[in-house]
Amino acid sequence: MRLPVRLRLTIAYTITAALVSPVAAVIFANQVREAVIGGVDVALANSATPFVTALGQGPPSVGSLQPAEPLVQVFDPGGSAVQSSVSLGGQDLLTPAQRRSAQSSAQSFTVHLRDDTRVLAVPVRRPDGTWLVVVGTSLRPEYGVITDVTGDLLLGAAAITALGSLGAWILAGAALRPVERLRREVALVSERDPESSLSVPATGDELTALATTLNELLGRLRGGRQRERRLVSDAAHELRTPLAILRTELELAGRPGRSREELSDAIQSSTGEVNRLVALADDLLLLARTDEGIPLDRRLGQAVEPILRASSRAFGTAAAARDVRVQVDAPPGLLAEIDPSRVRQAVDNLVSNALRHAPAGSVVRLAARHDEGGVVIEVSDRGPGFPPEFLPHAFERFRRADTGRGREHGGSGLGLAVVRAIASAHGGEVAARNLAAGGALVRIRIPGAQGPLEGASPVSELLP
Repeated sequence: MRLPVRLRLTIAYTITAALVSPVAAVIFANQVREAVIGGVDVALANSATPFVTALGQGPPSVGSLQPAEPLVQVFDPGGSAVQSSVSLGGQDLLTPAQRRSAQSSAQSFTVHLRDDTRVLAVPVRRPDGTWLVVVGTSLRPEYGVITDVTGDLLLGAAAITALGSLGAWILAGAALRPVERLRREVALVSERDPESSLSVPATGDELTALATTLNELLGRLRGGRQRERRLVSDAAHELRTPLAILRTELELAGRPGRSREELSDAIQSSTGEVNRLVALADDLLLLARTDEGIPLDRRLGQAVEPILRASSRAFGTAAAARDVRVQVDAPPGLLAEIDPSRVRQAVDNLVSNALRHAPAGSVVRLAARHDEGGVVIEVSDRGPGFPPEFLPHAFERFRRADTGRGREHGGSGLGLAVVRAIASAHGGEVAARNLAAGGALVRIRIPGAQGPLEGASPVSELLP
């Protein structure tokens, strides 16, 4: 079972606070203890001063000290207690080992008599040897203070943990509330509401960035859905015309009394429409694969010039029928890493467009050259060119120029889109422009051109 983020954050804080707070309380209590013991040592040093001074003149009389006063004991060089407070009852404040350790310098010890007692031993050097003045006091009051402070600290740690956990719960809820609001807004986005978007908080933090990114994502999704709908609508529109013609031809062919010549014409017309449908279906399939990546069979050392020549030969009959000449201008040694069949498809589309608009007696030029580590293929004609307002949209799907490039001329509006898809699949780019002397030019640039190579792979067997 997965816990909500808010609960996980609160549990994590509670566990951390429950571990850290007691440790911090104990550390602080130890510091308090050291400070209190240090204060006791200072007080004992002050108490020992009069007795150390008096020992220079002879052993001081300490038997008259009251029980409330510090415990005092004086040891002679032999280690015998020559003076002791009455309240000691004959007990020694120091063990023999502690007395020997204190012979060199003043030292403090914690000993246990009736309760824990803090003692300070101060050596006094005299001609007859080193004497010790030992003063002590009970630690019961100080231990009581330390115990109270430790208890208060632990109680405070528990309170801090509890209050902090509540605060963490409230803070996590406040921090996640905008995220939950965004989630609800995203859940309410309707497929039928293309203009819906999320409210962007004006906090300027990560939530603002998240809302902005989600709106951009929704925008991309809307754009993709609109393109998908437009593609389906345009494809249906394109398919309807040849299907209607095909149905009409078949209906006419099926009427009684049709002659052999009429049936032959109907079959020929139907075949043309079927070919048009097949070409349109192939283009749609290719464009549908664009987002997933067009499959390529790229090979090193592919000659470009034979591809252009093969395309020129394929359109020779159509060009001759329009009194148009197709000219190829490409160096035989120009090689590239390309898929020859796909490049041939792109060139065929461009040549078909060019022939459709080239005036009689003109030339359609197919050219290729090496350019900055890439190969450039250009197809140009001397027709009316592209309308200026059409150029920015020339490579969009189902886009046609308003003049001279409509369905009545055989175009589906997919040819240039297919060219761009093939160029992009090769990592290249495509551009179109009008020539100053008249006509249109379309340029494909594909990276990876090479110089002449011995034994370059022939492409003639790959081309019709």
